[in-house]
Amino acid sequence: MRTSKQDWIDAGIHLLREEGEHALTIERLCKTLEITKGSFYHHFGDLQTYQMALLEWWEWELTSKPIDLANQETDLKKRAEKLGEAVRKLDHHLDLSIRVWGLRDNNIKAFVHRVDQRRLQALETLHQAAGVEQAGVLAHLEYVTFIGARLLELMGETEKPEFTLTRTLALLTKTFKAKKGR
Repeated sequence: MRTSKQDWIDAGIHLLREEGEHALTIERLCKTLEITKGSFYHHFGDLQTYQMALLEWWEWELTSKPIDLANQETDLKKRAEKLGEAVRKLDHHLDLSIRVWGLRDNNIKAFVHRVDQRRLQALETLHQAAGVEQAGVLAHLEYVTFIGARLLELMGETEKPEFTLTRTLALLTKTFKAKKGR
C-alpha cells in the first residue's frame, strides 16, 4: 500500500492533537503508519518541511475553509451565522495543541500569529460591514473570548463555550453599537 502525503499529515495531526508536538518525530510517524522512513523522505525531505505541511493543512482546514465557506453568503447575518456554525465544528483541541507548540517554538509562533491575523481580519470585516465603529476592537475581544472559552472547555470547565461566546458577543456588540449611536 502506498502512503500519500495526506496519510502522513493525518498521522501527524492525530499525534499532535493527542500527545503534543514532541510526538512528531520521523520514527514515531513511521511506527504509527507502519512504514519505512524512505516514504517520509520521499514526500517531505525533512522534519521541518513536514511540520510546515502540517501547519499549512491546519491553516486551510481551521481558517481558510471556514472563512471561504462563510464568504459565499451575500447576506451579512447569514454570513456571520455560517462562519459561527463552521467554527463550532472545528477541532479546537488541535487548535490549542498548535498554540501550545507555538509557545515553545518561535517558527510555529510566527505561523500561529499569521493565522490569528487572518481570523481577526475576517471578524473585523464582518463587524465593519455591520456598521460597528470599533470593529477591530470588537473582533479582538471576540477572538480572545473564543480562545479562552475553548481552553476552559478543555480544562474541564462545565459551562459550554458556545453559551459563553454567545453571551459575551451579545454584550460586546450591544456595547459597541451603543457607543456608535452617541
